[in-house]
Amino acid sequence: MDKKQILDFLDAETEIEARSNMFRYTECGAFIEFKDDRIIIGSIVEGSPDGTEWFEFKYGKFTKEEFLDAIQEIERQASIIWDWANKEDENGLTNADKGYDWPLL
Repeated sequence: MDKKQILDFLDAETEIEARSNMFRYTECGAFIEFKDDRIIIGSIVEGSPDGTEWFEFKYGKFTKEEFLDAIQEIERQASIIWDWANKEDENGLTNADKGYDWPLL
């Protein structure tokens, strides 16, 4: 995919609109950063000290399917991290509060 194809895929005419749509139309509020020769996508996770893995794609060197696979992986990782950092047990404690290790992704 090239930059124009990414913008089209995200139903955007500008990078700003693409960033907004990426955040809005993913459950985890994923981000996309546009660089001169590539894009970077990932997600921060509320309540967590870190976020998901970041994926970098060079323009013209990846397919739509690879881009979609990365978005799905970001969504999967964000869900696991969010549960670790925010989902409380019957005592009101999260796995993070209990000092459990960072979730294996």
